[in-house]
Amino acid sequence: MGEQLQLARKESLHSCELPKRTGGRRVTRTILTAEQINAIAEKLNEPYATLVLFLAVSGLRIGEALAIKWSDFGNNVLHVTRRIYEGDVDTVKSKRSERKLPIDPILMARMEKLGKGEWVFSSRTGTPLNPGNALKPHIRPAAEDLGISLGGWHDFRHTLSTKLRRSGVHPKVVSDILGHNKVNLAMEVYDRTEVDDFVQPLSVVSTELSRKCYEKLRDVVTRG
Repeated sequence: MGEQLQLARKESLHSCELPKRTGGRRVTRTILTAEQINAIAEKLNEPYATLVLFLAVSGLRIGEALAIKWSDFGNNVLHVTRRIYEGDVDTVKSKRSERKLPIDPILMARMEKLGKGEWVFSSRTGTPLNPGNALKPHIRPAAEDLGISLGGWHDFRHTLSTKLRRSGVHPKVVSDILGHNKVNLAMEVYDRTEVDDFVQPLSVVSTELSRKCYEKLRDVVTRG
């Protein structure tokens, strides 16, 4: 772990500033490396550690991630249909946000160790985690201890989007993985995407993380 922490400190942070909203503050997003994501996860207790890894490889919005149930999975495919918005369970923000995503079997095995309550990422009382209560006292301090400037939950989603784009994944595929509401005309020309279209792009990110963090679970999955 010590070696990973040193790697995380040495890795240069890549950040970008998003346009400032009228009357608002400028938001800075950090593009995280695999070493940094793993280092953050290793400093956290469960379920926060697995939540960080899940966000990094799925690109879900935090409200979508905290709203998933075990019943949403089938053959390592997650059906995203709901979100938690302002404390209430609701449907996803748009029809395009409803999507099916393949989940790496090794990560799935780790998630299953969290328990079998109704909600995958739940509090001690069995309710979905509160995003603010998870970020401020847990995720953000862990990142700060490592010298990582974390803008917020969206950094994990932004990181995946950037990695996929830089890897040459078609913009339509990236858009559908992330459940973006708006796509341009050029994207609409692309054939309708299916779950199989997401397997290879997401597996590249999962493999990059699994080599560093949950490789020990690979033997468990293989033997199972």
